[in-house]
Amino acid sequence: MKILITAGSTWVKIDEVRVLATIFTGRTGAYLANEFKKKGSDVTILINLHGLGAQKKVFAKGIKVIPFRYLEEFSSALIKELKKTRYDMIIHSAAVSDYKLKKTFKGKIPSGKNELNLNFKSAQKMIGAIRTLAKNSILVQFKLEIKRAGLLNRAYKSLVANKSDFCVANALEDLRLGYKAFLLDKEKQVKVIHSKKELLRSLYHLL
Repeated sequence: MKILITAGSTWVKIDEVRVLATIFTGRTGAYLANEFKKKGSDVTILINLHGLGAQKKVFAKGIKVIPFRYLEEFSSALIKELKKTRYDMIIHSAAVSDYKLKKTFKGKIPSGKNELNLNFKSAQKMIGAIRTLAKNSILVQFKLEIKRAGLLNRAYKSLVANKSDFCVANALEDLRLGYKAFLLDKEKQVKVIHSKKELLRSLYHLL
C-alpha cells in the first residue's frame, strides 16, 4: 500500500527573518510514517523539519521524506507529489496555515517600533486540492479545536465539506493531558482513540 502523510506546521513569512507558525511539531505524522513502514507500506511524508519542537526526527529506511518550511513550499511539493504518484491513503495531519500576509515585508522589519500592523488574507485550503488530485484515495483529515465541546459537530461538517473519508478530531484541552482523539467516518460513527498506537491500528484497519 502507498501512503502519503503530511505533518508539521507551515510557516507564513513576515519578513526575511520572521515567520508565523503554529505550535505543532509533526511528531504524530512522523510516528505514523515509521510505523506504517514497519508494516510494509510504501510511505512518503511531507514534513517541516525546522523550528518549534522539530528536533531531529529519525525515519525508517525507505521512507521518502520531502521537507518543507513555508506554506508555499508545502503547497507546491504536495501538488507535485499528487500529480505524479497515486496513493492508496493520504493522512493529512499537517497544521496548514489558514491565513497569510497580503504583502511580505522586504529585508528585516526594523526593531524599536511602538506598533506594527499586519494585514492577512485567506490562504488556499490544501485539502481541497488533495481531494481534486486524489479522487480515489482514502483521505484522512485532522481537525483541532481548543475545547471538546462542539468538536465532533465541527469535525463532521469539515469532513463533509472537504469530501474526506475520515476525520481525526482532537481537542487541545485533551492533548495537554496526553493523547486522545476521535475518529469519525461519513456515517457519523465515532471511535474514541486513547493513544497514538491505537490511532495507528485504527488507520491501518481502514486499508
